[in-house]
Amino acid sequence: MPATDENGSDWQAVIGRSLAFICLHVRNMKNESYTAQAKFLKGLGLSTSDAAGVLGTTPASLYELFRQERKKRRDKRVAKRKKRP
Repeated sequence: MPATDENGSDWQAVIGRSLAFICLHVRNMKNESYTAQAKFLKGLGLSTSDAAGVLGTTPASLYELFRQERKKRRDKRVAKRKKRP
């Protein structure tokens, strides 16, 4: 059961997000892309919406960045296949 106070705030979630934010800054990922930062935060166990909140963006924007990254990788694979004789 989550540790909530009389206002209904889930303090474990707040502490988890705060620690994820600290880890992000200790890792010096300030100059990394949003996708790299979001993947790091998701690796720590945050959801996409929580990662977006920590990064100061929206979940829809992160989903779009993930989609664009997948498309770039897919296009590279297709181009590589077409080069083969």
